[in-house]
Amino acid sequence: MLEQLAKAGAVLFSIAGIAYLAGLAVAYCVERLTLRRLKAEGVEERIQRVLKLISRFQHRRDQMLPMLVRLDDQVKSARRRHYMVNKRLADLAVSRSRLLRVLGEEEAFARAERPARRFIAHVINRHVQRAHLEQKAHPFLAPSWGRAQQVHAWASSIGDAKVLIERVYPPSAGFAVIDISEPDGEAALADPAANLQPESEPPAAGFRAAGR
Repeated sequence: MLEQLAKAGAVLFSIAGIAYLAGLAVAYCVERLTLRRLKAEGVEERIQRVLKLISRFQHRRDQMLPMLVRLDDQVKSARRRHYMVNKRLADLAVSRSRLLRVLGEEEAFARAERPARRFIAHVINRHVQRAHLEQKAHPFLAPSWGRAQQVHAWASSIGDAKVLIERVYPPSAGFAVIDISEPDGEAALADPAANLQPESEPPAAGFRAAGR
């Protein structure tokens, strides 16, 4: 019984070895045939050409990368300039719709014995702001007083200018001076609102004149 099993095992191992050798031989033949066919079709030369093209493209990419970075920076800079120009145009459109209010004796300060001093202030009305928040209309002031309005005051000092402004636009009526300053040299000429036609408001007109 054992001898029969040993013989059967030996036969099986022999068959397995022969099959392995046959498969190896078949694989070798198929590989050789495939390589011969690829060589006949020039596949290796194609692969070499593709590798050369890839190397050239990579070299070209390395050369173009700094230029692409510079062009990207130029595009970003152009976009920023475009945004600033559009913002400037929007600001000009808003400034064009605002009135320029002038207070004080402008002609008197043009005399040689009295130096001309002009102060620019921004005035807002809190009552109008509150009415806007409540979605109501102020009884006698224009809705534009809900945002800062520019006032030019001619006076001998910044204190006198503030007194003049508060006399025409009294805090008791809800007016508030947000800021007041004296432009340096011709700096005020760069303000787009300086090109607007001024609306002169005499001090005696009182705060009711501010609704215009």
